[in-house]
Amino acid sequence: MRRGGLATALSIALGVLIGIGAAVGLSRATPPAALVTPEPSIIPATIPPPGASAAATTASPTRTPLPIIVSAYSYGGRRYAALTTPVGFMYAAPFAGTVQVRTYQLIGGEIRLGSNVPSQPFFPYITLTSAERRIVYRPGALDSDTQIVAPDGAKLDAGAPLYKVIGAGASSWRTFYDPSVTAQLIVSLAALPGDAELDPVPLFAGP
Repeated sequence: MRRGGLATALSIALGVLIGIGAAVGLSRATPPAALVTPEPSIIPATIPPPGASAAATTASPTRTPLPIIVSAYSYGGRRYAALTTPVGFMYAAPFAGTVQVRTYQLIGGEIRLGSNVPSQPFFPYITLTSAERRIVYRPGALDSDTQIVAPDGAKLDAGAPLYKVIGAGASSWRTFYDPSVTAQLIVSLAALPGDAELDPVPLFAGP
């Protein structure tokens, strides 16, 4: 009877151990619900149409032409530029240089420098000189057509204001030399040293 009872006890113990092992194996095979990693939700990015992007990057600004009417003019075998602009236009220095301003009057049929007859208009000659070039502007009368911005002796960089058109009157050239001139400004250009004549039209005609 003792041997039979011992065998029975061992059988029961072995069954318990097998049951525990099966339970442990089952728990390892199936992770808890809390540890399951969900699949990520993927939302496609919104990409703008390529046409809009290309247009934005390739668009170029519209060039606004200068409001200048320029033409070639010759007198006494020399070349000049004849220019007309709207009132309010500001002429700028085409290159760096030093400004010289001189005023002239027509007195008794003679062109006089530095005269002071209040009843006659004063006409400025505005000269800009660098080491390589000299340009001379001959605009209309002071105070009525021309306002000097850069004074005599000023040293200017290229693009600095030179003088402003405040009236539509013709260049002094009309009064002094050629009554057929209607342009507001007559310009001459020379190379230095040597004072060789240059064509001034390309300075104002643009590309």
